[in-house]
Amino acid sequence: MKKKTIRFTTIFALTIVSAAILMALFPSLFTQYDPLELDMSNKLQGPSAAHWLGTDEYGRDLWSRIVFGARISISVGFGAAALAMLLGVPLGLLAGFVGKTTDSIIMRIMDAFMSFPSVLLAILLITIFEPSALTLIFTISIVSFPAYGRIVRSSVLSLKEREFVEAARAFGAKRGYLLFRTILPNCASAIIVQFSLFAASSILIEASMSFLGLGIQPPAPAWGSMLSYAKTYINQSVTYILVPSAAIFLVVLAINLLGDALREWLDPMKLK
Repeated sequence: MKKKTIRFTTIFALTIVSAAILMALFPSLFTQYDPLELDMSNKLQGPSAAHWLGTDEYGRDLWSRIVFGARISISVGFGAAALAMLLGVPLGLLAGFVGKTTDSIIMRIMDAFMSFPSVLLAILLITIFEPSALTLIFTISIVSFPAYGRIVRSSVLSLKEREFVEAARAFGAKRGYLLFRTILPNCASAIIVQFSLFAASSILIEASMSFLGLGIQPPAPAWGSMLSYAKTYINQSVTYILVPSAAIFLVVLAINLLGDALREWLDPMKLK
C-alpha cells in the first residue's frame, strides 16, 4: 500500500507541476481569451461554457488570468530558488571546506541575514526597489540563500573527512578539484531537494507580496493580486476567491510532494 500511495502522489505532483510549467511557457495554447481584455457586461459571472471559471470584477476571464499568472509564479519561484542556490552553495562549500576564520566570517554573514524575519526583510527590500518580477527574484533569493549555505556547509563538514576525499587529497588533488569534482557531486541530492522546497516557498512569498500590493502590479495577472482583489467581492462571487487560492495551493502542494519524492529517491540509505 505504501508504494502505491507514493506512486500516486508522485504522478499527481508531476502532472500539476508539468501543467503549470507548460502554461507558463505556452499560455496561448491553454486559453483563447486575453487576460487583460475587459468585458463589463459579464463581470463577476460564475462558471459557464464561455468562461470555465467565471470572470472578475472587470469581466476578465479567470481561467486566462490563472494561465498567464502561472508564468509569473513559476518564473519567480524557480528563478529565486536558482539564484539563492548560486549564492548559497559556493559560500557553504567555502565555509565547510576551508573552516576557521573563513567559516566564521561566512556564517556570521548568514546569521545576520537569518536574524531578520524573512517576510519583513522581503518587504523592506521590495519597498526600496521598484516592484517587479526581477525585484521579487532578487529579494526572495537574498532571504533564502543562507539556508542553502548552511545545508551545504553541514554536508561538506561530514564529507571532507571521508575516505574517498582523503584518497583524492593523497593523490595530490588541489582544493578546486576536491571542492567541485569530489565533494560537490556528493552534496547534489541535498541541493536538489532543497531547490524544490525553496521553489515552493518562493511561490508563496511572491503570492504574499502581490497580495499586499508589493509584488507584481495590476493589471498583470498575478495569483496573489487576484486573491487580494477577490476578497472584496467574496459575497458576490465565491468562485473568484476560490480560483487563485486553488491555483496557489495545488502548485505549492505538488512541488512539495515532488521534493519528498526526490528526497526518498536520492536517499542513499533507503532500503532497496
